[in-house]
Amino acid sequence: MLSAHPEAGALLILLLLAGAAAASDIRAMIIPDAVNLLILVTGLGASVILGTVEPVSALAGALLGGGLLLGVRWAFRARRGYHGLGLGDVKFVTAAATWIGLEGLAPMLLLASLSALAYMGGRRLLDAGFDTGGRIPFGPFLALGTAAVAALQIGSGTSVLDLIDRALG
Repeated sequence: MLSAHPEAGALLILLLLAGAAAASDIRAMIIPDAVNLLILVTGLGASVILGTVEPVSALAGALLGGGLLLGVRWAFRARRGYHGLGLGDVKFVTAAATWIGLEGLAPMLLLASLSALAYMGGRRLLDAGFDTGGRIPFGPFLALGTAAVAALQIGSGTSVLDLIDRALG
C-alpha cells in the first residue's frame, strides 16, 4: 500500500527516525549517531526519489544547518564556558536538513526554538521551582520542527517558503 504512495512511506520513515531520536534524547540526553546517519541517508534518498527537495538543496541545507549550529555551539561555549547545545543536536540538524532542504531550515529551526521556549514557559508556570537554566533535551523540538516542515513540503509537493509566499500573496 505504501508503494502506491511513496510520499506517505517516506514521511513514515522520517517520523519513526525522528521519534527514535527524540525518545533517545529524552531518555539519555543523547541522539545516537546511527539514527542521525539513517536520517541523513534516507533524506538524501527522499530528495532523489520524491523530488520535493532538490538534492542540491538537501546538501546545501545539511552543510549550512550543521555549520550554523556548530557555530552556535562554539560561540556559546566561548561566551559561557560550557556547551549549551549538544553535538547530537548539531548532527541531527545536519541530517534533518536533507529532508527539508535549505528552504526548510529556517522554518524548522524557528518552530523548534519556539516550541522549546513554550515548553520551558509552560513548565515554569506549572512548577515555580522548575530550573529554567537547567539542561533540557532539544532533540524532541528539532524532531517536531523537522516533521512539521517535511510533512508540509511532502504533502503539498512544494517548499515551505512557496507555501508561505502563496499564503501571504
